[in-house]
Amino acid sequence: MLEVLPRKAVTAMPTRQVSAKTSSPPVLPTPVGGARTPVERDNTGSDDQIAEITGRLERRYPPERISRSDLEARVRSAYRQFDTARIRTFVAVFVERLVRRSVEQASTTGRGSGS
Repeated sequence: MLEVLPRKAVTAMPTRQVSAKTSSPPVLPTPVGGARTPVERDNTGSDDQIAEITGRLERRYPPERISRSDLEARVRSAYRQFDTARIRTFVAVFVERLVRRSVEQASTTGRGSGS
């Protein structure tokens, strides 16, 4: 059999009044180097990296396989994927690998259609 417990009265907890002066939003710490958006970034470094990556890829792939302008377009497109990345240390490595993979996949697909 269930035991019936006596009901206890529930009382409301006192509320604290907050004035308009003390209800300001909390101040968040600014990241090291300041808050940055893609628009605020200095693109001169990435332009140099784009030129370096394009040069390396151009030496790797002959012009008959892919043109310099196509390589540069692919590198710039890959860089745009990382525009909002907060950590930029390895972006150049990722970009070069993405472009190499895209060139390799395109050439593999192109060879299979000839037979």
